[in-house]
Amino acid sequence: MPQAQPKSGSRGSGSKSKNGPRIGLALAGGGPLGIIYEIGAILALEEALEGVEFNGVDVYVGVSAGAAIASALANGFSSAKMCRIFIRNESQGFPLDPEHFLRPAFRQYLQSLQAVPKLFMEALWGFINNPHDRSLMAALSKLSTAIPAGIFDNAPIEYFLTRLYNSRGRTNDFRKLKRKLFVVATNLDSGEAVKFGSPGNDHIPISKAVQASAALPGLYPPVEIEGRYYVDGALRKTLHASTALAAGADLLFCINPIVPFNANLAKDKTAYENLVEGGLPVVMSQTFHALIHSRMKIGIATYKTQYPDKDVILFEPNSSDAKMFFTNVFSFANRRRVCEHAYQTTRHDLLARKDELAPLLARHGVVLRTDILEDQSLHFDSNLHIPPSVSRQAKLQNRVTNDLSDALDELQEWLQSKQADLELEHEVNRLSNALAELPECAESSQAD
Repeated sequence: MPQAQPKSGSRGSGSKSKNGPRIGLALAGGGPLGIIYEIGAILALEEALEGVEFNGVDVYVGVSAGAAIASALANGFSSAKMCRIFIRNESQGFPLDPEHFLRPAFRQYLQSLQAVPKLFMEALWGFINNPHDRSLMAALSKLSTAIPAGIFDNAPIEYFLTRLYNSRGRTNDFRKLKRKLFVVATNLDSGEAVKFGSPGNDHIPISKAVQASAALPGLYPPVEIEGRYYVDGALRKTLHASTALAAGADLLFCINPIVPFNANLAKDKTAYENLVEGGLPVVMSQTFHALIHSRMKIGIATYKTQYPDKDVILFEPNSSDAKMFFTNVFSFANRRRVCEHAYQTTRHDLLARKDELAPLLARHGVVLRTDILEDQSLHFDSNLHIPPSVSRQAKLQNRVTNDLSDALDELQEWLQSKQADLELEHEVNRLSNALAELPECAESSQAD
């Protein structure tokens, strides 16, 4: 079989949503592992879907770790550039250090330690005054308020994204984006979902909104924004895909890296005959995955009746996927392996569902390239046809140089459009002259 030729240029051939159906992307969480998986899946989708570039769709919705990828795509970063930053770590301007996600929350620990003496004395005094009404252990339960609100510090995540979005041609302001972006977090005090990027909440910096959306309770402390505290957006819904549908998306791609593991379907034997042998971490992981996934499936099922004229396509790991389930969600050591695994899993999913997906995608002007999917020689980094410009762009951090560079980009686009108009006018004139000569050519032919 001859090798399939990748689409020219980047991994997409341009989204057609500008003059046709509106396309959206909704990304769920999953920690650093979710970021890696989603990049691999998007690389596979862009390569196989002609008519879509995921940094040029109309609507983005990001929840938790998915908010980091959604906001980067909405900011114009291509999937190839994100692969260079997050997977291959080739960006000199924005080197990705695992410490961005795993730095201990020392400030939280210090505040907790400082509060212990006062809380202990209050608890002890309360027991002495009411020895018959309260046991010593009940009195000491007051010390639980000194437990840190998070193990890891999420401030480095916000700092990294701030630098990334303040680089040339990017923005940390929802209102300056060319595309709609919604980053969903949960108000800790009310339990309500808050959509940053929507009117009234679009003045919050994108990086701060992502920090709040990814603040998984217990691991990261709640994020304070204008006097309110926010935690992970997945507490209410897994994908919040309805946000994109309500915003006008006709075709919505969804990626969810979190699925419960079904050992009965697993091809490869795991380290445990029963998951309970993995102890509390494995049991809690399976419980969390099952709750998140079942809630998402129910939500997607309702979209068929709520939005009958819209199409939603979900991509996720198989429930028999032991590699994904047993990989540490905070692991960066196996970035390339996980990204390749996500890339190949998504390709296999597309090929297995080609009869279902091809006509559905065609309704929205998107072509499923089965020839590319059948090419088994391809890998996630086979066609990263972009110059190593991330570090060059990242060095332009000054606001004045950023504005000047943006103005030059707009001038270049204007000149290119004018050049295209001149070329079109020249071509029309040439065709008009050719048509005018046709009668003369006919008369000459008859005379001969």
